[in-house]
Amino acid sequence: MNGLTIAMISASVITAIFVFLKIKKSQFKIGDTLYWLLFCLFLLVMSIFPKAIFWISNKIGFESPSNFIFVIIIFLLLVKIFLLDARVSKNEEKLTKLSQKYAIDNETKEIEP
Repeated sequence: MNGLTIAMISASVITAIFVFLKIKKSQFKIGDTLYWLLFCLFLLVMSIFPKAIFWISNKIGFESPSNFIFVIIIFLLLVKIFLLDARVSKNEEKLTKLSQKYAIDNETKEIEP
């Protein structure tokens, strides 16, 4: 086994352990858990079958399979960032509506005495 394979297996196992610890503490949503477990599985499959990565990276035109792996991982993390950004925007909108409703409710209470 080369260093990249060992690093990928280690990264997938460490990430899986971290995700399971977060699940045990109920700190993850189901969607987040599935994403990270699939991410760990993807890393593990890539590390177990490195010849497939070499073949795919060669067909696509990457100079090195490690560059291909980094591009895939960066892409997956960008997808996660996009999903998190969408969730944050939705929560900001809900917070704005809630604070406006709270302000209106409190304004009417102050005027009524």
